[in-house]
Amino acid sequence: MQLQSGQNIPLTSSSITLNLRYPVRPAFRGEPDTCVFMLNAQGKVSGDNDFIFFNNLSSPDGAVKLTPGTQQSSVHIELNRVSPAVQKIALTLVIDGSDTITGLQQLSLQAPGIASFDPETAGRSEKAIIVAEVYRHNGNWKLRALGQGFNGGLEPLAISYGVDVSSQAPTPAPQPSTAPTISLEKKLEKQAPRLVSLAKKATVSLTKHKLNTLQASVAFVLDASGSMTGEFSRGHVQSVLDRIAVLAVQFDDDGEMDLWGFAEKHRKYLNVTLSNLDNYVETIQGSGKRSRWELLPGLGGTNNEPPVMEEIVDYYRDSKLPVYIVFITDGGISKTKAIKDAIRRSANYPIFWKFVGLGGSNYGILKNLDDFTDRKIDNTHFFAMDNFATVSDEALYDNLLEEFRTWIDEAKLKNIL
Repeated sequence: MQLQSGQNIPLTSSSITLNLRYPVRPAFRGEPDTCVFMLNAQGKVSGDNDFIFFNNLSSPDGAVKLTPGTQQSSVHIELNRVSPAVQKIALTLVIDGSDTITGLQQLSLQAPGIASFDPETAGRSEKAIIVAEVYRHNGNWKLRALGQGFNGGLEPLAISYGVDVSSQAPTPAPQPSTAPTISLEKKLEKQAPRLVSLAKKATVSLTKHKLNTLQASVAFVLDASGSMTGEFSRGHVQSVLDRIAVLAVQFDDDGEMDLWGFAEKHRKYLNVTLSNLDNYVETIQGSGKRSRWELLPGLGGTNNEPPVMEEIVDYYRDSKLPVYIVFITDGGISKTKAIKDAIRRSANYPIFWKFVGLGGSNYGILKNLDDFTDRKIDNTHFFAMDNFATVSDEALYDNLLEEFRTWIDEAKLKNIL
């Protein structure tokens, strides 16, 4: 049944799925996001947990679950599990950016087996739209098509529904609500002014990937096998570490980053901070006597990834925060089964691996992780840089952050986070 604006229809099933599609026009400037508000009899949320969006994908009782996608989303509602205090569930779409609703090619709502609705988008200046409502009526549930525009975007819409925007929306461990751009740059201005220019670029990518309010632990894993000699001597390893340190300052209140080095053996080193970041790689290289084939003292010259990976899984398995691990290597990957075993085990915990190929080859299983489906959740991403010196910081941060948000959202749905 095709609904018109203002039309309603009774719901006879105990559950409903609402699928939204909102492809954008070329040169669209912004990001459309689905937001759901669970409202009481006064038309307000009873608390922050009644505001469902990309940083809070499910109501505490699991009655309402949001699954975001690229220019589409799905909202599943178990009507018989909705709290009696909730009288209405509003499904909205908001534009984060400079464009408006008119920048959408189309907007469609599909409730499979029940009804569909296609709100008009052409010529509209609003930055938010209340697409539809699921509401109680005489002891039963109904679906109402709306298509009602709302000026100003997410913040005024949320305020109108009673959300306290002065406090951070629910996340596993919220950060202060200060603007991340200012906060990050101010921290770096005081302790590491040479990194301020990186902060500006990192913040663009963090915002783009919806990670600018995330709190997480950060770790850096460094391939110190002999074949990495050139990357060490050219300063590429220190340069990558600098860029990850900026993310650590953003994600972690104390700005500290765990660091492991590995070759044939492995070792956990002193945490990286802004105060010891300068020449950190050179410092750990000089921390003991090295043989001619060693880049880090006592680790040997060949690469052996599984033992350090297993140690990291044990180290973080009980973490209350998502863990973002950057693992750099020049390849020569051969221990496929043992690496897959470590990744498979880590997928049960709040651990995400970002594998970065640095000027090498033969990345083996790391290059084919998308085909590795025998695990609870896809918790890895790989990209390679043939020559670090030719990669812009903007492109590097985009690659570093790719798929991290997707993993976080899925990990919440699977109760890993």
